[in-house]
Amino acid sequence: MNMTDIDNVTDWSELLKQPTDGDHYVQVYQDEVFLCKTVAEYAGTGLRRGEGVVIIATASHRAAFLGHLESDGVPTKDAIERGQLILLDAEETLAKFMVGGMPQWQSFHALVGGLIAEMRLQYPQARAYGEMVDVLWQRHERDAAIRLEEFWNDLAKLQTFSLLCAYYMDNLDASAYLGPLECVCKMHTHLIPALDYHAFNEAVIAASNKVLEQPLAQMLLSLSASHRPSTAMPAGQATLLWLKRNMPRTADKVLAEIRATVLP
Repeated sequence: MNMTDIDNVTDWSELLKQPTDGDHYVQVYQDEVFLCKTVAEYAGTGLRRGEGVVIIATASHRAAFLGHLESDGVPTKDAIERGQLILLDAEETLAKFMVGGMPQWQSFHALVGGLIAEMRLQYPQARAYGEMVDVLWQRHERDAAIRLEEFWNDLAKLQTFSLLCAYYMDNLDASAYLGPLECVCKMHTHLIPALDYHAFNEAVIAASNKVLEQPLAQMLLSLSASHRPSTAMPAGQATLLWLKRNMPRTADKVLAEIRATVLP
């Protein structure tokens, strides 16, 4: 069985072009170029379609995103001037609703919810990109990060918008599978773990066949496919999560083999 036959997740760029209200995407990345491509696809498509876009990011990322959007032909200056594109600093925005090291719902709802509500008065759809959760995550304030993800999901039940988050995380690091990656997945509807889904899936197949005898590898791939998580993701990532949960030593060998493979 070829893993692409059982993968019902399309390429990430196609996913981001057509979000539905309530979609909550998460990207795990190490390559800043991959991050910029993802955010530019998500935000740029929305701006071209006349939708409102909110970007809450660090200063360096905001500059990189604007540069990528401009290179894609998106007139960001005009969008900013008419209020279609709003840029906020992640740390400054976060500080406005954090109390005692935890986010507070009323302040978050008033600030972020108010911003999205105002945008929806002017534009038919709203898209938000936020990396406040990653700011908390990188500070090792994991409980606060998850609470903030829950707040975003609660807000999505009250207002109509789509959301993209990003975490600086290595999805080929075995230690990420001891809880962090699964924890992040549970808070999102879609996981974007690789630039090229097909290449990633094929790398998992090849590594599994090399670490295990092919018949056993194929059996495990089929088994993992039938126990996919609720979060939509490439089949290769679902397989790695299943292997780490059920066959941790084998998973570590497969991860090491994939790491040794040059992926685009």
